[in-house]
Amino acid sequence: MADIQADYLRNTAPQTKEPFIDIMRRISQFSHLSEELLLQLFEYAKFINLADKERPIQEGTFGQNIYILIQGRLEVYLQSGSGKEKLTDVIFKPFSIIGEQCILGEINNASLEARGEVLLLAIDMSALPDLLDGWDNPDSRLEDEAYRHSLAMNTIFASVLLNRLNRLIKDQYKLVQKLLILHQSKEYQTSWRQNVLLTTVFNEFSQNHLSPQLEVHEILQQALVHFIPENEKLNILISQPPVNTEKVYMELVRLEALGEIDNLNILLMETIQRLSAKAMELEEYTSGLVLEPHHLPAIISLPDYLVEVFEALSSSGILSKELSKAQFLEGFLSESYPEPAQLSDYLLKGGWTTGLFNRSYLMLLICQTCIQKEFELNRMIAECVAYLTTLNTPRQNVQMQQQKFLEDNRTITKELIELYQGTVDDDTSQVKEQAQGASPQGNVEDLLSEFGL
Repeated sequence: MADIQADYLRNTAPQTKEPFIDIMRRISQFSHLSEELLLQLFEYAKFINLADKERPIQEGTFGQNIYILIQGRLEVYLQSGSGKEKLTDVIFKPFSIIGEQCILGEINNASLEARGEVLLLAIDMSALPDLLDGWDNPDSRLEDEAYRHSLAMNTIFASVLLNRLNRLIKDQYKLVQKLLILHQSKEYQTSWRQNVLLTTVFNEFSQNHLSPQLEVHEILQQALVHFIPENEKLNILISQPPVNTEKVYMELVRLEALGEIDNLNILLMETIQRLSAKAMELEEYTSGLVLEPHHLPAIISLPDYLVEVFEALSSSGILSKELSKAQFLEGFLSESYPEPAQLSDYLLKGGWTTGLFNRSYLMLLICQTCIQKEFELNRMIAECVAYLTTLNTPRQNVQMQQQKFLEDNRTITKELIELYQGTVDDDTSQVKEQAQGASPQGNVEDLLSEFGL
């Protein structure tokens, strides 16, 4: 079996040590690391050049490397319930870090595939003693000195992950601020109302659901004045109220397909704008046009993260004596950001931790909490982005559409409930009667309604 360590830069290109450290210092994620820690990266690093469609990480397998993207593009795939893969993300930002699950001994939860040629810097974690096994089985622990490199490497990734988490937290604040500004802007609210109304009116026009109060007959007579004399069918459709706008819409589609209308899009836009201007005067269209504040999940803050690390540390069993939260923060926080290496030294000098294994496990706890919080942050940021997209591309006035649906189908619904009640005993019937007032939508539908979907 080939020695995987033979591929390390220290063996294949020892002369690159100084340039490597100098380059890594200029990468923001690693810029604050000491020369000793950067040297540890060099000791276990190797370059990997991927061809198109080659996969450095496969979902469901255990990895041994943490990768740093140097150049190229990686696509992220997840398996669906049917076993088919779905593209969920693209990684192209240089110096992105991939494969953190190997630090925690967890299987990869996604596959990464090169799109075109990709250059990665791989940091091999398999050459280090297994901290998780040593924690679960104390009898299997090696001599303390064996964990020196583990401490150095885990300190590196704790620092890098924490730096990334800190940036994500700041991005979250900026994104939420943008949402708040949009909601407070009268100009934006007016624009949003107009866009939603235009979309609603078009949907109702194409499905023949427009309100009788809209005076559709008169508006279509004005909007289609140039086409009525030349088209007998169109003339008949809009000559007498009530007008079936779905049939008018399909006739306009037919006319464009025949080349008798140059640009249906422009004609429809002008027609919908006329109808929307009238709709803006009607309460049944405007009453639901209220831009409700989006109920975002709770903000994930840096203090939240610090408290979770403190609680994980306090319950981990690696402390030799009780540590207060104030002492923990004094050791962890520098003037600029939390410093894992500083915390490790502080706990060692204060007699809270002893031994390289325990100190290395401390770094593992920091990494673990970072990865968990990063997952929560990415999920929240994705929700915010989806909501912003919805605000900028409104689909319809959901509240009004739902109310109209209920009113149109109330009689049928009532008759079906009565029919059902005739097939069950009195106790069950009573339960069903009480349930009539409940919302016809479940939690998922309510959530989608809030997002305008």
